[in-house]
Amino acid sequence: MVHIHGFDWANYSTNVMPAFARWLINEEEQGAYQLYKETRHAREEQFVPEAIQPLCAWPRAKEFVHQLPRGPFARREYQKLCVAEQFLLLSDRYVYRHPPQLYRDSEALRTIWGASIEEHCLPWYQQLQKNQGQAQEERASPLADITTERNELLDLLQTAGLHTLAQELNERPPEREQPPAKDEEVPVDKSEDEDENEGGEMDGPQGIFIGRQPTTLQMRGWLATQSVRAMVFFEYLACGRRYMPFGYQEGDPFGSYVGYLTPEEVQLLLDSLANVDPPNPNEAENDYRSFRQQRSRSALPYRLIDELLPTHAGDFLQAVRDAGREQLGLICTTG
Repeated sequence: MVHIHGFDWANYSTNVMPAFARWLINEEEQGAYQLYKETRHAREEQFVPEAIQPLCAWPRAKEFVHQLPRGPFARREYQKLCVAEQFLLLSDRYVYRHPPQLYRDSEALRTIWGASIEEHCLPWYQQLQKNQGQAQEERASPLADITTERNELLDLLQTAGLHTLAQELNERPPEREQPPAKDEEVPVDKSEDEDENEGGEMDGPQGIFIGRQPTTLQMRGWLATQSVRAMVFFEYLACGRRYMPFGYQEGDPFGSYVGYLTPEEVQLLLDSLANVDPPNPNEAENDYRSFRQQRSRSALPYRLIDELLPTHAGDFLQAVRDAGREQLGLICTTG
C-alpha cells in the first residue's frame, strides 16, 4: 500500500542530515543519537531484555559506522550523501547510474534514519499525535471529576462528625461508569482504535492512502496525459526514481521511504496541475472492471494498466494542495 505524508524539508536539511554527516564523516554520534533517542523505535527498544540489547538498531548502526572506510574519496562520498541539497541533484537513478551511497546497505542505519524522519520530519503525523493525546486527556477527565467530588464529600462528612460513614465511603472504591446494556447501541470510532496500540501510542504514521502499489502505474500514466513534469515528480515521489540516502526496504516500518519531494518541487507540481480535475472515482472503478474483463477474454489485451484512470487521484491532488499551502514537501512510504 502506498501512503504519502507531509515532509518538513527544512528540519530534514538543517538538522537531521547534518547530524548524520557528522556521524559518518567524523564519528561524532551525539547529534544523531539525540535525534534517535526521541523516536518511537528507541522508546520501544528500551524494553528489550539486556541479553539481546546488542542486537538493537543503535549498537549495530554504531558498529557499522565505525567500520566505514575513512579515505579521502569515501569522505567526499559521505559529504555528498548527507548534504541534502547536494544529494538531491545526484539522486535521480534514471540519470545517474551510481548516485552517492555507502559501500553496502545497513538495515540498522536505515532504521535510525527512518525513525528520525518519522519523529522529526512528519508534521501531519506529529499533529495527529497531539490531537490523540488531547483526546486521551478528555476521556480521562470524568474519572478525575469523580475523584474530586468524592474527596469533597469525605471532607463534608468529617466536618459533620459522621466519621463512621466517612470511613465506609473511603474504603469503597470509586464507582466507574457502568457499561451499556447489551441491547443498547454504542457508536465506536474504529479509526481511533486502529491507530492505537495497547500503550495508547500510535503504531506509526498512516499518511494519505493513494492505492496499492500497482495502481501507482495508473496514477503515473494519468499524470503523463496532464503534464510530463507532473509525471516526473510523481516518479520521484512514489516510483523509486529518487534514490534514498540509506536504501529502501519495502514493508520495513522505518525503511520503506521510497521517495520525496522538496517544497519547491511541490510548488512546481502544483503549477503543473493548477487546472486539473481528478477523474470520477466511479468511472475509474468501471474502467478497471472493464480492463479486467478484457484481459479474461484475450491473452493480449489492447490496453495497458498504465492507461487506466486512477481511483485515488482526488486524494493525491488534495495532499499536494495541502502541502503546497503549508509550504511542506512530500514523502512516500510503501508496505
